[in-house]
Amino acid sequence: MPPASRRARFLAFLISTCLALLVAEVALRIAGVSYPNFYGPDPRRGWSLLPGTEGWWTKEGRAWVHVNGDGMRDDEHPVAKPAGEVRIAWLGDSCTESLQVPQEQTFWKLLEKEVAARCPAMAGKKVTSLDFGVSGYGTAQELLTLQDNVWKYQPDLVVLAFYTGNDVRNNWRPLELDGARPYFVPQPDGRLALDASFRETSGYRLRRTAPARVLYSLFNHVRLIQLAKQAKSALDGWIGAWKASTVEKGTAEHELGLDNAVYAPPDAGHPEWQAAWTATEAMLRAARDEAAAHKTPFGVVSLTTGMQVDPDPAVRREFMRKLGVKELFYPDERIAAFGQREGIPVLALAPELQRIAERDKVYFHGFPNTAPGEGHWNARGHAAGAQAMAEWVCGRLSG
Repeated sequence: MPPASRRARFLAFLISTCLALLVAEVALRIAGVSYPNFYGPDPRRGWSLLPGTEGWWTKEGRAWVHVNGDGMRDDEHPVAKPAGEVRIAWLGDSCTESLQVPQEQTFWKLLEKEVAARCPAMAGKKVTSLDFGVSGYGTAQELLTLQDNVWKYQPDLVVLAFYTGNDVRNNWRPLELDGARPYFVPQPDGRLALDASFRETSGYRLRRTAPARVLYSLFNHVRLIQLAKQAKSALDGWIGAWKASTVEKGTAEHELGLDNAVYAPPDAGHPEWQAAWTATEAMLRAARDEAAAHKTPFGVVSLTTGMQVDPDPAVRREFMRKLGVKELFYPDERIAAFGQREGIPVLALAPELQRIAERDKVYFHGFPNTAPGEGHWNARGHAAGAQAMAEWVCGRLSG
């Protein structure tokens, strides 16, 4: 084939490919398919929210999401606390970040009005929540956030929102099998040793390169790149869930990315789960001490899993039968007992929200574009959670 003919064929191929990609990009935009990226590499926490990013979150629920200039899914807040303002700093994972609902419907935003209305000590004061939640975080990253990011805002209360569905596993490398995050490892002398080896991984180093930064800047403008990353994330999620299942216990089906092992005490046959609980409790103790050093009240709220608050008792009973447990509150009860021993106020939401869900026959988890009863809190879940937390938060602030 003559060189001119080969060049013509190559040019035709290039033009047709570009046109196909352009048509696909337009089609994705018309269809409203969007998977914006809100995250970038972080040298302390592995990843964090990218300041100033915004876009529609439609993967689960639907909400316009804006990340403020300090990397929080929140309004802009002055660092210096205004006179008459009372601040509550919320640590947590995706359940606290709450991308699935509009910001005004999140539990932490609703609590501003709930606490102001119910708490006599707040009369004449403005109650402000500060959302430090980031998707995927475990207690190690939340502790690092407390140490590095929270104190400049002078909070009057720090609350760690603990998600029993996967936080315990997140906290222990042999269970989480994720090299992209930091871990704290308890030492024989009681100290916590930081394992920040994620910084040496090729993936982290790649994300810090100049080409990667260019890709991050393009990401929220090109839907095809978003779709490709979403496909990779879905594949990674399936692989991660499969790896976690290799150290799981029980035969009951469960929601992807959540753990059955937390619903029962770890036995001798599951030493990694015993170690994960030990590490988790050590980090909660460290968070308590960090807050005490700053003379700030600290508490823990254990959130709910979808199964714990399924409105159908028959569904819960069948799940418990398959798993071989008599109730679903073991992780919440363990954290509450630990808090009582260690002087950490703990509020377990699952029993009360289960009662309300069964009484009112409502799902607190799930959205029209997801399975009912699974995933994160929907607007009803956030509202119920805020109402259930209000008196407890008031007690911590009035302390």
